[in-house]
Amino acid sequence: MNLALCFIVTFLVGSRAPAAATPSVSPAPSPVATSTSTQLPTSSPSPTPSPSPSPIVPPKDAPAVRATTPPFSAPLIHTGPRPPDSMWFGDNASIAVPMTLHGGRPYIDVIVNGHPATLLVDSSAVTTLIDADALEGQSQSAVLSLQIADLRFPRLSVQAAKVRSYTETNLGVAADGIIGADLLGRYPVNFDFPNRMLTIYRDSHSAAAAQPQSATAAAMRVIDGRPAVEASLDGDRGLWFSLATGVADDVQLEPAVDHASRLARQPSLPYDAMTANGGESGRLVRARALALGGVTFFQPLVAIVNAQRPASELAGSLGANMLSKLNLFIDETSSNLEFIAPLGATSPALYDPSGIALVVRHGAIVIRDTIPGSPADAADLRPGDEIISLNGLAPATLDFTRELLNGSPGSKVVVVYRRWRITRSATLTLRVLL
Repeated sequence: MNLALCFIVTFLVGSRAPAAATPSVSPAPSPVATSTSTQLPTSSPSPTPSPSPSPIVPPKDAPAVRATTPPFSAPLIHTGPRPPDSMWFGDNASIAVPMTLHGGRPYIDVIVNGHPATLLVDSSAVTTLIDADALEGQSQSAVLSLQIADLRFPRLSVQAAKVRSYTETNLGVAADGIIGADLLGRYPVNFDFPNRMLTIYRDSHSAAAAQPQSATAAAMRVIDGRPAVEASLDGDRGLWFSLATGVADDVQLEPAVDHASRLARQPSLPYDAMTANGGESGRLVRARALALGGVTFFQPLVAIVNAQRPASELAGSLGANMLSKLNLFIDETSSNLEFIAPLGATSPALYDPSGIALVVRHGAIVIRDTIPGSPADAADLRPGDEIISLNGLAPATLDFTRELLNGSPGSKVVVVYRRWRITRSATLTLRVLL
């Protein structure tokens, strides 16, 4: 019995004993975990993206959407009508403006871009010139507004040139510009030189009605953009000369003209003159006569220039020394020219009996050149000498100084001048040079 009891106890204890532990396989350690024992900070979780909005669904009655749309086009700018080339204010048939003469050239007062200005009127100027300084840094060409009394040119094309320098130096008074064809090509113009008045007519009909019956008519047409008249020189007929109120001389003759070679054999003097386009040189001679519209001008001075110019129908030009004695009417639009020659206008003009060419430099009147063999040359006057007085009179202006030197042959002129800061004097005996 005891044996049986021991057997039972042994059986019960063996059945409750723990089972042998089964070895477990643990996962391989992380390299980070094995390399360091420091705990790394954990990153914050990324924000959850919000869902996209639902696409816009057009209404059922909306038009279909095209894949492309036409490009944007700039709106059209509707400009007004282009202003006319010129505008005539008022109902008057003519406009009269005073003119002054300097070196025989006509000056008038005008308004340029709203500012007072002075223009030299040269009937042979094809393009209107404005002093470069007046254009205030613009290019060599510009468009500006020009007004002559009640006549306005709202958009006048001009070219830049050294007009002030040329006019002040050679004519004694500065001009801001030179106008010619832009005025005479549009309107009939009357140059009343004896009365110092320039008249612009609205049209040819008004101009013709205003011309006196005593005026002499001459054949006229426009050649190379300039008004030109037919004349005869020493019997050679059919010569066409441009009218040049802004150029010196009685007559200027091109060297290619046949008559120039015959005149070149006559007694002559050196010719040297300045123009707005530069200097000109040649020989100065006297012709026998120039006939214009039945009126004869006796012994005109003729300048034969040394210049190579394009071939032209023009034989030369009639300059301010001749034209400034006339009452001259020019109508390019109807090819009409008329003039009145006052008493003495056709007589020979005395060429400068002193032989002095004068200019203005830095406000002083100085000698530009002297003619060899002239009274000035005999008195040892030289270029650069400054004129202080003539017969005790101060040379107030260039025109006044030239008038004092243009006395009768045989008269004397006491010239006080300055050379190298030394004041000297000389006495000239005026005489006929040509």
